[in-house]
Amino acid sequence: MSGALQPPASPTDSLWVRLARRGLAWSLPFCLVACGGQGCQSCVTPNTPKVTPETLLLPEAAQVRLTQHGFDVVAGQILSILKAILGTNASGLAVVDVAKVLGGPLPPIQGGLGLFAGQGTVRDLVLTLDLAGIQVALVEDSKPARVRITLDHAQVGVQQGIVSGKASFAGLESDAACQLENGLDVGLPNAHLATLSAQLDLVLDVDAEGKLQLHAEVVDPVLHDVGFALAKNCALKECTDQAMGEPPCLECDLCATGQLASGALAGMKQLLEPVLGQLLQAAGNLLIEAVLADKLNGQPLDLEQAVDLKAMLEQASPLIGSVLGPSNPLMLRGKPSPAAFSVVDLGLQGKFDAAVFAQAHPCVPDAGQDTTLAFGQLVQGAAPQIPQVMQQVGSDGQGKPQAVDLAVVLGRNALEEATWAVTRSGLLCLAVDSRTLHSASGGKLVLSTGLADLVLPGLRRLAGADAPLRIQAAPTARPQDAPVVTLAQQSDGSTQIKATLHGVGLRIEALMRGRWLTVAELKSDAVVRLSVQVVAGRLRLAVEDAQVQGLEVVGEPTFAHAGLEVLAPAVAQAVTAVLLAKPLEFELDLPSMLTQALSLPLTAQLIAVEAGGDKQDWLVMGLGLQAGAQGAP
Repeated sequence: MSGALQPPASPTDSLWVRLARRGLAWSLPFCLVACGGQGCQSCVTPNTPKVTPETLLLPEAAQVRLTQHGFDVVAGQILSILKAILGTNASGLAVVDVAKVLGGPLPPIQGGLGLFAGQGTVRDLVLTLDLAGIQVALVEDSKPARVRITLDHAQVGVQQGIVSGKASFAGLESDAACQLENGLDVGLPNAHLATLSAQLDLVLDVDAEGKLQLHAEVVDPVLHDVGFALAKNCALKECTDQAMGEPPCLECDLCATGQLASGALAGMKQLLEPVLGQLLQAAGNLLIEAVLADKLNGQPLDLEQAVDLKAMLEQASPLIGSVLGPSNPLMLRGKPSPAAFSVVDLGLQGKFDAAVFAQAHPCVPDAGQDTTLAFGQLVQGAAPQIPQVMQQVGSDGQGKPQAVDLAVVLGRNALEEATWAVTRSGLLCLAVDSRTLHSASGGKLVLSTGLADLVLPGLRRLAGADAPLRIQAAPTARPQDAPVVTLAQQSDGSTQIKATLHGVGLRIEALMRGRWLTVAELKSDAVVRLSVQVVAGRLRLAVEDAQVQGLEVVGEPTFAHAGLEVLAPAVAQAVTAVLLAKPLEFELDLPSMLTQALSLPLTAQLIAVEAGGDKQDWLVMGLGLQAGAQGAP
């Protein structure tokens, strides 16, 4: 098989190019956290106008880290792609058609190897390269990040090649040519032409305009030894021209004399070293194209992803979905930070400026348009060291240590901005009525005017003894009421997320003569404590507690001496207990997302979620990787 250094023609080749063009590699941190393969729309291309305001982008709010253990898994796939690009023969050696790669003839061999007058030329050169000892590694402390492919004394063989030139014959010059053959370990299965040491660096960088600059750099290749032979081949055109009427192939007898000049090896080495360098450069460029697609390289990586959070919640709990208000999608925007990619502590690290935003829904009162929020000015501790091992909880509740291959890290300021975006979206414009609570509680919770009359004297007489009630919530999204989020790691391995929402509007309504009549309007702060844990690869979200604080009555109360400070917290606790009695579980489609994002056949599993950093103000999501596409045997 002759190789032309083309991207591998495999069933997944079109998938690599198609997904890389969509830019999923850079939206990975956001897709992992918010999409989970459910409710996400396609990524917006870099040139599409953005919905998220530029001022909301938080510097280095999201980080992705591929550990050394994870890189070893990925490196094996890189080698597979490289071999597919080069093409291999039956012996497993890479095969390269030099002329096709370089796009033109090779430079002449000065001195002509002592056989040809002045200089010789090489054509139809096809080389083999032994990739058995090739190494792929991260370059420690490189910034921008470098992935180094190293060949150490790799054997280079000649599968085909012709050396030709002018030869003296009977005082005249005539064309002559010889077959180029291996001269080292002749007669053995590993006969070869030379041994090569070289380094090919894949440099991952972002320029000042935010454009991806991924390129290949080759350290000057070194040939440690060269040994070649020439064989007579009378079928070559130079050997059959009989320009002077001489016997056929007479001028090509010089191929068999073996009388090479003393500088012949040096001349061949001077030819091969730069040629091999150019071949490695071409292989590196094609490797980049195969993984990222040429359409992405050199483009600004400012991407935006729309997420339908309501659809995700409806899928996790139809009951909760029934009380959620109509909402706008969340817009997740991200782009690489300056000097985004580096290698630190034997891991490949990427830093991203990120934002979560939603257009204000009409149901949200006082939705401020000011986007100069303080999220980016919050005191954010340094990003945590990624743990090498995290406890993976199985379906039996027992944990076992699992190596972390890929980690996604989100700062607390990004979580607060996301909470603010959720309030703006309208998702928390809840409406819970008596019928929903009665049905959800199996008839145990009855919320009616008769019960409410205890704290709203006169309501029963006005609306009737058993008229249903409805509670509506409408959180404000004013910038000055920005939410506060704190993280804490708990003893059972779960992570607690405490969110304080300021200025939540509450309206209590009673059904009177077929119409809902507002009987009380309140404003308060809501404090919600959530616990997040990964169980058997599924993200489990449970509400531990919901409280109403700082209750204020808006306007003149409809009922004098109303005990609203008693009613509102009690209703909040009852609604939370019924609607969120069971934890919500989300299935994250990590295998397909990793395959899409990295353009490599990998299987991924979510290991754990933890609070990290000195101040526990970063959310760390750990994943494990395995080679092989999802569903592969």
